[in-house]
Amino acid sequence: MNSTSETMLNDTSRREFFKQIVLGGMGLYLSPLLLQSCSEDDLGKPPFGVWKDMIKVLEQSPDHFIGRRNALVASKNPEAMTNFVRESFQIIPRQSDFLHQAAYGTIYGKQMALRCGLATPREKAEILKDMLVEAGYEAKVVLEETNITLDEAKAIVYQKIAPEFAPPISKKKMRKWQSMLGVTNTQGHYTEIPNFIENSEALATNLLNKIDKKYVRDVNVNFRFHNNAVPSVVFYEEGVEKYAHVFDPKVSFGNFHPTNKNKTFNEAGEYNDPLDEDITITLSCRKALDHWNETELLSGTWKLSELLGNQLQIQFLNNMSFEEQSVKTISEISSFTPCFALQDINKDTAYMEKRSVLGEPITLEGVKIFENYNPDSLPSNEETSAIKKIHSFEGTVMPQAFPKVRLELSPKDAQGNIIEGVSISNFEILDNDMHVTGWMNQNVLSPKVLLLYDTSASMPVEYAGEQIKLFLKNTEDAIKVAYPRAKVILQQTGSNIYTALLKAKQLDVDLILYATDGDNNDLFDPSYTPIYEAGPPAIFLNVKPQGTVYQYLRDNMDFIEISADNQELTITEITKIVEGLKFPTYVVTYNSFGENEDHKVEVKIKDTTHKVNLNYKFPEPSDSLLGNRMVGLYLTLNRLGRNPIRRVLAGYEPHNDYYGNPTKLTRKMVDQVHEMFLGGAVMAFEREAPTLSIQLTEYLQTLMSNQNWFEAYQNGDVKKAVEELGKGGLSYPSILLSMLQPIKNNVTEHAVTYPNGFRSCIVKFTPGYYNKETKTSFDFLPTSEYQSVSRIGTGNFEETLKKTAQLAILEGHVFPDSAYAQLKEKPLLLNREIGNDDQFSPGNLGNDGHYFGKQIFGGGPLKLFDTSWQVKSFWSIDTTKGELYGILPDQTGGGTRTTYEQLMELDKVVEGYKVILAKMKVGITVTGLGNLPIGLVATYSMTLVKLYALASQALILMNTTGMDEDLTLTLQALACDLYKEILYDSFRDVGTFGDTIENLIGAMGGDFSFFKC
Repeated sequence: MNSTSETMLNDTSRREFFKQIVLGGMGLYLSPLLLQSCSEDDLGKPPFGVWKDMIKVLEQSPDHFIGRRNALVASKNPEAMTNFVRESFQIIPRQSDFLHQAAYGTIYGKQMALRCGLATPREKAEILKDMLVEAGYEAKVVLEETNITLDEAKAIVYQKIAPEFAPPISKKKMRKWQSMLGVTNTQGHYTEIPNFIENSEALATNLLNKIDKKYVRDVNVNFRFHNNAVPSVVFYEEGVEKYAHVFDPKVSFGNFHPTNKNKTFNEAGEYNDPLDEDITITLSCRKALDHWNETELLSGTWKLSELLGNQLQIQFLNNMSFEEQSVKTISEISSFTPCFALQDINKDTAYMEKRSVLGEPITLEGVKIFENYNPDSLPSNEETSAIKKIHSFEGTVMPQAFPKVRLELSPKDAQGNIIEGVSISNFEILDNDMHVTGWMNQNVLSPKVLLLYDTSASMPVEYAGEQIKLFLKNTEDAIKVAYPRAKVILQQTGSNIYTALLKAKQLDVDLILYATDGDNNDLFDPSYTPIYEAGPPAIFLNVKPQGTVYQYLRDNMDFIEISADNQELTITEITKIVEGLKFPTYVVTYNSFGENEDHKVEVKIKDTTHKVNLNYKFPEPSDSLLGNRMVGLYLTLNRLGRNPIRRVLAGYEPHNDYYGNPTKLTRKMVDQVHEMFLGGAVMAFEREAPTLSIQLTEYLQTLMSNQNWFEAYQNGDVKKAVEELGKGGLSYPSILLSMLQPIKNNVTEHAVTYPNGFRSCIVKFTPGYYNKETKTSFDFLPTSEYQSVSRIGTGNFEETLKKTAQLAILEGHVFPDSAYAQLKEKPLLLNREIGNDDQFSPGNLGNDGHYFGKQIFGGGPLKLFDTSWQVKSFWSIDTTKGELYGILPDQTGGGTRTTYEQLMELDKVVEGYKVILAKMKVGITVTGLGNLPIGLVATYSMTLVKLYALASQALILMNTTGMDEDLTLTLQALACDLYKEILYDSFRDVGTFGDTIENLIGAMGGDFSFFKC
């Protein structure tokens, strides 16, 4: 390179490069001339040609081990391959015995070593052997006999090997990228966290000063090293045996270690990958009626090796086609399909499909639609005839727990008989002139009876355990004599009669049977009298008729009472009453919004003149009007032999509940679950975090998955764009760039620190819908098991605490709400030091006593908490390893940031999401909108077809007729979202390339676009 324009970037201008991956001008429209290129290195249309070129450059960075490996294999140069492996990978020892297992020991495995640059001696040798074999050489790993001393081995281990982030970018290339993307050099969002090491060490020192050493169980390293079994590589070139030593960085290519004067070695034996394990992830919920029980919604099991280096998307798909999302509003999302979608950018669609899990469509009550809203209907030829016989049409409407509405419909013939078996597709429902999707609960006479039974100890044995199930069966059999399709549902409850009955009155049942002895521990609220009176009739089964406790119940409400000490007679009485009741034939439910509005409902029978007009208004919002909505949503990670890791995704927090002060279920919990369903989450898994160039490459690769639909849209081909979108895509929340960084100074001349487990996290996005707070939260899961191996063998606890304190500082910098932010400047005390001090007694702590007793005062880790009682967050420290986590009151280890934007009911789905997602910098695909995860496309398409067959509306199935304008606007929203601004906060060792990083980040996306946004 002779001209100054071709020289590599100097230290001052390198910052401009990183700025490129995130930059531009908001709403910028590029002329067609800027979408063309006639230079000899034509990159094609931006941005994808530029991004592809960036990937090519990133793969040449010294810290891009995967790219360098592939390039060197292609070069077939054994010396270059050997030098690369020897000089690029940091050796990690074991805390228990140092390098005792160097000959065969593995920790991360070859693939993960290539992501993060950490490897055991055997893994280093295996990486080189594989490269040589792939390049066409005969090669094998051997165990070299050396005389390397233990001190010499330590010198090798504690010598930091860290290839820098230094992609080769010329000024000319930088200017070309900037020109093609329309990027200026003044809009970067790359931040180096100031005083990072000083602050993390200050935090660690402060915590260490509050921990008496008698509580620390530091592990001493047993230094062992077998110098006669050092992994090396032997290969053959043109029949000549050659050597490649990779343990000692000072040994040049072609030689064994100088202490192996006789070039002696032994066969290494078979290489074994690290032990794999099953990771089971379960999504579950709790419902208002029996929140003490948990219902599984979805579960999947993966090998850890399938998750490492990848992401698992946790989404609640809205059961709308892309076309529907273009024209329908947020309020029309009436059901959700939970799913786990594995994303592995290096694998094909079939691989990801096999390892993704799609649940069943559910309602906001967690009811499975295929199981509960799929009644038998007449054959199509008979149905047409039946509809022609309809002479009159009647109906009633009953608003239930918001946003649910129940319709009871009666299509009758000329003789006044109800015509059964007409399918939901023949009904059209408008609520305040808006089409809604209704679900058919039943279309034949099939009464649904709820049998509530008190589980308190005072109940007779005949109404407990297996006996109550027998009573249910016998009752159902008796009712079926008159109503063959009747169903009796069993539900347990406690001694809270008014509350239990109030909840039951809000359910989709036709009759309530309540078996109770009358003992009650809650109070009657007269304001709910309209609900008690409007809901399904209730029959109380007095299991102790000789008592008088029922009398006070009659003071507050009227009900039918049956003496239930003789079950046979009781069933006879129930049957008589049931035979005299009138039950609906058709029951349809739907969701409607506008909670405070008056509603006018029109139900039409299609292709007829029959319709019914009804009016209703939802009751005033109340914590007691929850129906059987989901009140809590949970994610659990299970590993064999380990305690489950459990997270509350939304709503009710069981860990705060206990018998002495039970948590009151609230409308807020229900709303939080709904908002979580409108959002989504992503889990990420690594051994140690990948190097910066690898992470940026993978981020760009996910953006590249949008190329086909994006360029079709650029070319004005809406049909082609929609077709390409239907094939699915990849996504990567940019917040992972900041939060999944390797710790700084992980190797010093004094110690090596690394995760002995695996790093995992959850990024959660919950849009504001019922309030204006839209949130992104990040949670480090406690799977990393960071540990240190010090040179002197002691002080490992202290070293690990100092290193993992970096992650707490990172959380505090990125998130306004974090344990670090909450506990900073607070007076801290170690939980082991509370003794018999009265201020920590349950009585003095009041309602918080249970929380502090269970979450802070108990358990194995050391915990430092705020003695001023202002916050419930605390520091948790492993007593042996010294690993530090900052724990928030919801028991997560991370932080949250909030923007005051919200989804509005009448927003178009994609366009509405775009506004708030742009604010949060997470990208629209984290919610499953627009571009579906690749692994779910095929199965989800089949689910939609089945779902549409059960819906009251003829939903749109890939029909763009007359929708070009709506689809164009929706595609524009997705296209603009592609350039989401990356906020990258770094503490990585990037050397002199901080300028380069800032510029590169600028060009990966930002608040600019090729369309008017």
